[in-house]
This record gives sequence, structure tokens and C-alpha cells, in this order.
Amino acid sequence: MTNNTMNQAELAALKQPISHYARVLYCLYLRPNAHDITGATAPIKNKAIGELLSDPHTRFTQGRQINNVISELVEAGLVAINPKTDLSRSIQDQRLVLPLLNIKDDKFEALHNNTISMHLKWLPDQLLYKELAAMVGLLATDYDLEDVGEFITYWMGRPQSRFTPFQWTQKFVLQRKQAAQRHNVKNTSMVIGSQQISTKANVIVDEKARELVNKYQPKS
Repeated sequence: MTNNTMNQAELAALKQPISHYARVLYCLYLRPNAHDITGATAPIKNKAIGELLSDPHTRFTQGRQINNVISELVEAGLVAINPKTDLSRSIQDQRLVLPLLNIKDDKFEALHNNTISMHLKWLPDQLLYKELAAMVGLLATDYDLEDVGEFITYWMGRPQSRFTPFQWTQKFVLQRKQAAQRHNVKNTSMVIGSQQISTKANVIVDEKARELVNKYQPKS
């Protein structure tokens, strides 16, 4: 069982425009029994969640209703799901991950409290990059200075844009995922989740991301 005191990252995410049901699900069901270190939740039990969320206005009797609430938490960054998890299907007995659970407040402040313009020496926060890449299902997480240079060049052409260090790294992760999705792999490849990853030597599947996928993949 985890510490019941929420950190600043969680509190900030919960203040986003999400439903009351999403906040209740996170605070009263997912978080209290999440693992202290991994952030893995207890297995999803639709009946228990339905009883928790139901009120005189809305009855949660179907898994898809619960999955819609979980989708809100995913969009808010409070929950991460296995890239192979399909929220249009039942996720009964599966585990989710709470990625903000172990973010230290001083780290949160450094990443969120100040906005900066793009500059020539910018680099993504390495730990945050890995965490966000895993959250969005970006498995080929390697990048080089040319990739960073293209990102810097694009945003330096928009000097009016100011974002927090967290937001800059988040934008870089999303750019890398979009590039991976656009890339039409013509060489021999393997499929991992919904992504096609080239087996050429210059494209490397990050082992930690692979381990994360395997760790939280539902057992048959």
C-alpha cells in the first residue's frame, strides 16, 4: 500500500478539467492500493469500481463506462496503460500504472514552475523522456543530436513560445512518436504493440521500455 499523501504532480493533474468520477476513481480506488515503487495498481475489478462510482444520477454497470473514466485519467497523465491494452475492451483483472506516484516535489517544481524559450543548448530531461516515452508507447526511444537539432530549429523559429521544461520534453517525445508513425519501414521489421520497429542496427528498441511492456502485459 502506498503513502496516502499526494505529491504536487498528482494534485496539479487532478485539477485539470476531468470528471468527478475520474477523481474519485484515482483517489479512492487506484491510488490507495498502488505499489510504492512501481506505481502498479491492484487488478481492476469492474464490480467494485461500479459500486464506488455509481450515484443517483449515473449507474456504472458496464465495463465500457469504467473504461471511459480511465481514459480521462490517461489523458490527464495520471494513469498509464500497457501499449497493448485496448480500452474498447474489458480490462477486468488487468493492472494500470500511476506514473506520477513517485515524482518528488522538488523535481516537480524544477520541471513545472518556470517557463523558458527554446535555446541552442536545450536537451530533453533524460529520466522524464524515458518515462513519457513508456507512457505513450514509444518503444524505439533512441535519438541523436540531429533529431534534437531539428526540434530546436523548429521552435527557435517561434520565439514567442514559452513552455516549462516538462512541456518541452513532452513535446519532443510526441514529435518522436509522430516521426515513428510516419516512417514507412521498408526493411525487415518486427511488430511490437501497434508499432512496427525496424531491425536495422540504427534503430534500437529500448530494453527498459520492453521490460515495462512485458512486466505489465496481462498474463494469459
